[in-house]
Amino acid sequence: MSVRVARSRVLVAEGYVVARVARVMGISRQALYRPPRPRRSPQRRPVTDPVDLAIVETAKSYPTDGYRMVCCFVRRQLGVAVNRKRVLRVMREQKLIQRRPVEARRPGVFKVERPAQLWHLDMTSIWVAEHGWCYLNAIIDCCTREIVGWSLELRCRAAEATDVIKHAVDEQRIPPGTLTLGTDNGSAFTARSTRLTISALGLTHRRGGYRDPESQAFIESWFAT
Repeated sequence: MSVRVARSRVLVAEGYVVARVARVMGISRQALYRPPRPRRSPQRRPVTDPVDLAIVETAKSYPTDGYRMVCCFVRRQLGVAVNRKRVLRVMREQKLIQRRPVEARRPGVFKVERPAQLWHLDMTSIWVAEHGWCYLNAIIDCCTREIVGWSLELRCRAAEATDVIKHAVDEQRIPPGTLTLGTDNGSAFTARSTRLTISALGLTHRRGGYRDPESQAFIESWFAT
Protein backbone atom coordinates (compact mmCIF):
# COMPACT_ATOMS: atom_id res chain seq x y z
CA MET A 1 0.00 0.00 0.00
CA SER A 2 2.76 2.48 0.87
CA VAL A 3 4.51 1.73 -2.44
CA ARG A 4 1.37 2.49 -4.43
CA VAL A 5 0.82 5.71 -2.51
CA ALA A 6 4.41 6.81 -3.19
CA ARG A 7 4.07 6.07 -6.90
CA SER A 8 0.72 7.87 -7.02
CA ARG A 9 2.23 10.98 -5.45
CA VAL A 10 4.93 10.98 -8.12
CA LEU A 11 2.24 10.85 -10.84
CA VAL A 12 0.28 13.65 -9.20
CA ALA A 13 3.46 15.76 -9.02
CA GLU A 14 3.91 15.21 -12.75
CA GLY A 15 0.51 16.75 -13.42
CA TYR A 16 -1.96 13.86 -13.50
CA VAL A 17 -5.43 14.30 -11.99
CA VAL A 18 -5.63 13.15 -8.38
CA ALA A 19 -9.02 11.46 -8.71
CA ARG A 20 -7.96 9.50 -11.79
CA VAL A 21 -4.67 8.39 -10.24
CA ALA A 22 -6.41 7.25 -7.06
CA ARG A 23 -9.01 5.29 -9.03
CA VAL A 24 -6.44 3.53 -11.20
CA MET A 25 -4.06 2.74 -8.33
CA GLY A 26 -6.90 1.55 -6.09
CA ILE A 27 -6.25 3.92 -3.20
CA SER A 28 -8.21 6.72 -1.53
CA ARG A 29 -7.68 10.35 -2.45
CA GLN A 30 -7.20 11.13 1.21
CA ALA A 31 -3.92 9.21 1.12
CA LEU A 32 -2.68 11.56 -1.61
CA TYR A 33 -3.86 14.75 0.07
CA ARG A 34 -2.41 13.85 3.46
CA PRO A 35 1.26 14.88 3.73
CA PRO A 36 3.59 12.01 4.66
CA ARG A 37 4.85 12.08 8.22
CA PRO A 38 7.51 9.85 9.71
CA ARG A 39 6.20 7.42 12.28
CA ARG A 40 7.50 8.17 15.73
CA SER A 41 7.85 5.80 18.59
CA PRO A 42 6.03 6.61 21.85
CA GLN A 43 7.93 9.21 23.83
CA ARG A 44 8.73 8.74 27.49
CA ARG A 45 7.08 11.64 29.25
CA PRO A 46 7.98 12.46 32.85
CA VAL A 47 5.61 10.80 35.29
CA THR A 48 4.31 13.29 37.85
CA ASP A 49 0.68 12.29 38.49
CA PRO A 50 0.21 10.13 41.64
CA VAL A 51 -1.88 7.61 39.73
CA ASP A 52 0.73 7.32 36.98
CA LEU A 53 3.45 6.91 39.60
CA ALA A 54 1.47 4.10 41.23
CA ILE A 55 1.06 2.44 37.83
CA VAL A 56 4.78 2.55 37.11
CA GLU A 57 5.75 1.30 40.57
CA THR A 58 3.24 -1.55 40.41
CA ALA A 59 4.31 -2.55 36.91
CA LYS A 60 7.94 -2.65 38.00
CA SER A 61 7.04 -4.69 41.09
CA TYR A 62 5.15 -7.24 38.97
CA PRO A 63 7.09 -7.31 35.68
CA THR A 64 5.47 -10.52 34.42
CA ASP A 65 1.88 -9.27 34.77
CA GLY A 66 -0.07 -7.55 32.03
CA TYR A 67 -1.79 -4.21 32.18
CA ARG A 68 -5.09 -5.73 33.35
CA MET A 69 -3.52 -7.21 36.47
CA VAL A 70 -1.56 -4.01 37.07
CA CYS A 71 -4.80 -2.06 36.82
CA CYS A 72 -6.41 -4.29 39.47
CA PHE A 73 -3.44 -3.85 41.79
CA VAL A 74 -3.49 -0.06 41.37
CA ARG A 75 -7.24 0.12 42.03
CA ARG A 76 -6.80 -1.93 45.18
CA GLN A 77 -3.84 0.16 46.34
CA LEU A 78 -5.36 3.60 45.72
CA GLY A 79 -8.99 2.74 46.34
CA VAL A 80 -10.16 4.72 43.31
CA ALA A 81 -11.35 3.80 39.83
CA VAL A 82 -8.53 3.63 37.30
CA ASN A 83 -9.14 3.22 33.60
CA ARG A 84 -7.40 0.24 32.01
CA LYS A 85 -6.62 2.29 28.90
CA ARG A 86 -4.73 4.74 31.07
CA VAL A 87 -2.71 1.91 32.59
CA LEU A 88 -1.93 0.56 29.13
CA ARG A 89 -0.88 3.99 27.86
CA VAL A 90 1.44 4.65 30.79
CA MET A 91 3.00 1.19 30.58
CA ARG A 92 3.58 1.64 26.85
CA GLU A 93 5.17 5.05 27.30
CA GLN A 94 7.48 3.72 30.00
CA LYS A 95 8.17 0.56 27.97
CA LEU A 96 6.89 -1.75 30.68
CA ILE A 97 4.84 -4.02 28.39
CA GLN A 98 6.38 -7.48 28.21
CA ARG A 99 5.73 -9.04 24.82
CA ARG A 100 6.32 -12.76 24.74
CA PRO A 101 5.28 -15.30 22.10
CA VAL A 102 2.43 -17.59 23.14
CA GLU A 103 3.55 -21.19 22.91
CA ALA A 104 1.04 -24.01 23.14
CA ARG A 105 1.80 -26.45 25.91
CA ARG A 106 1.28 -29.91 24.49
CA PRO A 107 0.56 -32.73 26.94
CA GLY A 108 2.97 -35.13 25.25
CA VAL A 109 2.57 -38.44 23.41
CA PHE A 110 0.27 -41.09 24.85
CA LYS A 111 0.57 -44.63 23.48
CA VAL A 112 -2.77 -46.48 23.61
CA GLU A 113 -2.36 -50.25 23.89
CA ARG A 114 -5.73 -51.51 25.17
CA PRO A 115 -9.39 -50.46 25.48
CA ALA A 116 -10.42 -48.40 28.50
CA GLN A 117 -6.91 -46.94 28.75
CA LEU A 118 -7.51 -43.44 27.34
CA TRP A 119 -10.84 -41.68 26.89
CA HIS A 120 -11.44 -38.28 25.34
CA LEU A 121 -14.26 -36.10 26.64
CA ASP A 122 -15.49 -32.96 24.95
CA MET A 123 -18.60 -30.86 24.42
CA THR A 124 -20.22 -29.40 21.30
CA SER A 125 -23.42 -27.47 20.61
CA ILE A 126 -26.26 -28.83 18.47
CA TRP A 127 -29.32 -26.97 17.24
CA VAL A 128 -32.59 -28.65 18.22
CA ALA A 129 -35.74 -27.09 16.82
CA GLU A 130 -37.83 -27.61 19.95
CA HIS A 131 -35.26 -26.32 22.43
CA GLY A 132 -32.76 -24.22 20.47
CA TRP A 133 -29.07 -24.77 21.14
CA CYS A 134 -28.36 -27.91 23.19
CA TYR A 135 -25.04 -29.23 24.40
CA LEU A 136 -23.69 -32.70 23.68
CA ASN A 137 -21.09 -34.17 26.05
CA ALA A 138 -19.50 -37.27 24.54
CA ILE A 139 -16.72 -39.65 25.58
CA ILE A 140 -14.82 -41.77 23.05
CA ASP A 141 -12.49 -44.68 23.68
CA CYS A 142 -9.27 -43.86 21.85
CA CYS A 143 -8.51 -47.56 21.25
CA THR A 144 -11.83 -48.90 19.96
CA ARG A 145 -13.14 -45.51 18.69
CA GLU A 146 -16.49 -46.25 20.35
CA ILE A 147 -18.66 -43.74 22.17
CA VAL A 148 -18.77 -45.03 25.74
CA GLY A 149 -20.87 -42.20 27.18
CA TRP A 150 -22.89 -39.21 26.05
CA SER A 151 -25.60 -36.80 27.18
CA LEU A 152 -27.61 -34.07 25.46
CA GLU A 153 -28.55 -31.27 27.85
CA LEU A 154 -29.87 -27.73 27.77
CA ARG A 155 -26.88 -26.43 29.78
CA CYS A 156 -23.13 -27.04 29.72
CA ARG A 157 -22.16 -26.78 33.37
CA ALA A 158 -19.79 -28.91 35.40
CA ALA A 159 -22.77 -30.90 36.70
CA GLU A 160 -23.57 -32.23 33.22
CA ALA A 161 -19.92 -33.15 32.63
CA THR A 162 -19.62 -35.05 35.91
CA ASP A 163 -22.88 -36.92 35.26
CA VAL A 164 -21.70 -38.26 31.90
CA ILE A 165 -18.34 -39.27 33.42
CA LYS A 166 -19.98 -41.15 36.28
CA HIS A 167 -22.45 -42.89 33.96
CA ALA A 168 -19.72 -44.00 31.54
CA VAL A 169 -17.43 -45.31 34.31
CA ASP A 170 -20.29 -47.24 35.97
CA GLU A 171 -21.55 -48.69 32.70
CA GLN A 172 -18.10 -49.77 31.52
CA ARG A 173 -17.13 -50.97 35.04
CA ILE A 174 -13.78 -49.22 35.05
CA PRO A 175 -11.61 -50.16 38.07
CA PRO A 176 -9.73 -47.31 39.76
CA GLY A 177 -6.24 -46.51 38.53
CA THR A 178 -6.63 -48.01 35.04
CA LEU A 179 -8.09 -45.17 32.95
CA THR A 180 -6.87 -41.75 31.81
CA LEU A 181 -9.52 -39.19 30.92
CA GLY A 182 -8.41 -36.52 28.44
CA THR A 183 -10.21 -33.17 28.21
CA ASP A 184 -9.49 -29.68 27.02
CA ASN A 185 -9.30 -26.65 29.30
CA GLY A 186 -12.98 -25.77 29.22
CA SER A 187 -14.52 -24.37 32.37
CA ALA A 188 -16.82 -27.39 32.79
CA PHE A 189 -13.85 -29.80 32.73
CA THR A 190 -11.46 -27.75 34.89
CA ALA A 191 -14.03 -26.91 37.56
CA ARG A 192 -13.30 -28.01 41.12
CA SER A 193 -16.31 -30.34 41.26
CA THR A 194 -15.28 -32.07 38.04
CA ARG A 195 -11.71 -32.56 39.20
CA LEU A 196 -12.90 -33.94 42.54
CA THR A 197 -15.23 -36.37 40.76
CA ILE A 198 -12.44 -37.58 38.46
CA SER A 199 -10.15 -38.08 41.45
CA ALA A 200 -12.84 -39.90 43.47
CA LEU A 201 -13.42 -42.34 40.59
CA GLY A 202 -9.71 -43.18 40.48
CA LEU A 203 -9.14 -41.66 37.04
CA THR A 204 -6.12 -39.75 35.81
CA HIS A 205 -7.03 -36.35 34.36
CA ARG A 206 -5.02 -35.46 31.24
CA ARG A 207 -5.64 -31.91 30.06
CA GLY A 208 -4.77 -30.91 26.51
CA GLY A 209 -2.56 -28.05 25.44
CA TYR A 210 -3.87 -24.52 25.19
CA ARG A 211 -5.26 -23.76 21.72
CA ASP A 212 -4.26 -27.26 20.67
CA PRO A 213 -7.31 -29.20 19.37
CA GLU A 214 -5.03 -32.00 18.16
CA SER A 215 -4.63 -33.15 21.76
CA GLN A 216 -8.34 -34.09 21.55
CA ALA A 217 -8.10 -35.44 18.01
CA PHE A 218 -10.32 -38.51 18.44
CA ILE A 219 -13.38 -36.78 19.85
CA GLU A 220 -12.91 -33.72 17.64
CA SER A 221 -12.85 -35.99 14.58
CA TRP A 222 -16.03 -37.72 15.75
CA PHE A 223 -17.75 -34.38 16.24
CA ALA A 224 -16.74 -33.34 12.72
CA THR A 225 -18.36 -36.42 11.16
